[in-house]
Amino acid sequence: MKQVFKWKNGLCLIFFLVIVGSLKLGTTKQLYIVIDNAKLRKSILSFQPLQNIGSSAFGASVARQIYAWGMEDLKFTNYFDFVVPENFENKGYEIYQIPFNEWASLGTEFLIQGGYKLDRENLTVDIRLYDIKSAKLILGKTYLAKEKDAEVVAHRFANDVIETLTGQKGIFQSKIVFVSDKTRFSELYIMDFNGKNVKQLTYHRSQVMAPSWSSDGRWLAYSRYTTNSENIRNLDLFILELATGKERLVSSRPGLNSGAVWAPDGKSLICFLTFEGNAELYQLDLSGNIIRRLTFHDSVDVEPSFSPDGKRVVFSSSRKPAAHLYLLEDLSKREVTTLTFAGQHNSTPAWSPKGDRIAFAHRFNSQFDLFLINPNGLGLVRLTQSTYRKNNEQPSWSPDGRHIVFASNRSGKYGLYRIDPDGNEEVSLLLNFGNCHYPAWSPF
Repeated sequence: MKQVFKWKNGLCLIFFLVIVGSLKLGTTKQLYIVIDNAKLRKSILSFQPLQNIGSSAFGASVARQIYAWGMEDLKFTNYFDFVVPENFENKGYEIYQIPFNEWASLGTEFLIQGGYKLDRENLTVDIRLYDIKSAKLILGKTYLAKEKDAEVVAHRFANDVIETLTGQKGIFQSKIVFVSDKTRFSELYIMDFNGKNVKQLTYHRSQVMAPSWSSDGRWLAYSRYTTNSENIRNLDLFILELATGKERLVSSRPGLNSGAVWAPDGKSLICFLTFEGNAELYQLDLSGNIIRRLTFHDSVDVEPSFSPDGKRVVFSSSRKPAAHLYLLEDLSKREVTTLTFAGQHNSTPAWSPKGDRIAFAHRFNSQFDLFLINPNGLGLVRLTQSTYRKNNEQPSWSPDGRHIVFASNRSGKYGLYRIDPDGNEEVSLLLNFGNCHYPAWSPF
């Protein structure tokens, strides 16, 4: 039984998507599509509309929508070219009903077929994935859910298809959290990986900033301005439990408490604090107690990002005349090395999930653009090409490391965009939703 979270009015309501009848197809996992940094050849896939396997005609519109959502997810990956045959007789989706030779003659390498039935509000979806060349079933699952949760079914089976073919998890149930001033206040919002189903998470009527996900996807850390009983305004650090919508104060030390990132083990946070007069990095436990101070410098040290193994932290600092990126090589020894040397300002670093690259915003000629760099300081690559006073900044990686979401004001107001690490597939995700900042892509 799989827990799935659904968002409503800033709260996370739990329902259950039950998966039954999953076919065990051997213990050795074969990779049908090998994903690496090279430009991969697209596989030929056919995804046939779902057949009605129920005793009534109900559910046809739901099945068409599931098919559309699933197709949209599969196209998103850019792994496939699609075969859509005309006048092809669909005799059924079990293996003995599949004309493998006919599909092979069309060039099809992989075939998805399935069925559905709707009994009142109870939805059943059967999915079969076939390898045409070897004429074998490589994925077979039945998904049980409520009719209202049909979109989750589509994303879940698309995830299963991708993991079966590539050995890597799909991102179709991942979320992106961000900050928007749509209501005149800066509040937290959340949306699907593709920019759809935007929901508001907070209603503080204040200024919220810098959200960060815990590695299990259950919590968000973020900062917001509060006003105490003496009418003093302070930027405090909070964590939000998504399942309940409950917020907990972590640090309200005088000054700035912000830029928090979670340690991969979920037991601590690194943020910058100014209560001692200068912006320095500190490691806190989840109750706000200081575990250790990490930086000791008279410059501003901000915007930390953990390496996936939790051993190193990259951050931005004004230690030189211009802001550059630095690495904390060992948290216990507090050893700092310089990562970048060029540019007027380097900020908002984000470590890739595989740990092999760091995305960041680099300013020159009065605008920010996105760049990538290896953790050893080599391999600097420019991702975006902005124009005067148009900025691309605040990058965040998808959990599979194949996409980057970022904020840009290229259309006038700040919106959210997506780009691949090779600089291709640059598309808009969310526009005309106030000014959107601080996008943070969830874990799987």
